[in-house]
Amino acid sequence: MQIDYTARRSIKAGHSVDTPYTIVVDLSRLDRKYATVGNQAVALSGTTYTTVHRREVLFDLQTTLIESSGTPDIADMLEFLDSVSSGESFSLDVSGTTETYVLTSITRPYSTTRVGYDDIYRYSFSVRKL
Repeated sequence: MQIDYTARRSIKAGHSVDTPYTIVVDLSRLDRKYATVGNQAVALSGTTYTTVHRREVLFDLQTTLIESSGTPDIADMLEFLDSVSSGESFSLDVSGTTETYVLTSITRPYSTTRVGYDDIYRYSFSVRKL
């Protein structure tokens, strides 16, 4: 999966702030979800009133194992995830088409799982298509 983003935080050595970068990440999980945001009210007569605000396409993603000596490396992933963690948009090529996304949460934008005692990590995050 190709990720295009603009570096804003946790800048990797040799990179610059406000510069666009591209990384290619292998995924171990790519789950598509669909959600409707709105509300529903039922009158005393039993009539249902539905208000739909928007429909969302969501993806849960998890990377394969990422090492400090690989491509992308740990610094690439931290730069990408931290740079978009405050609601900044970025592009993903999820299904052969490049589209714009945001992380679904700003309070817990991603999780990092350390595998073993070496510098090997797996990153998990959820995105919403804009």
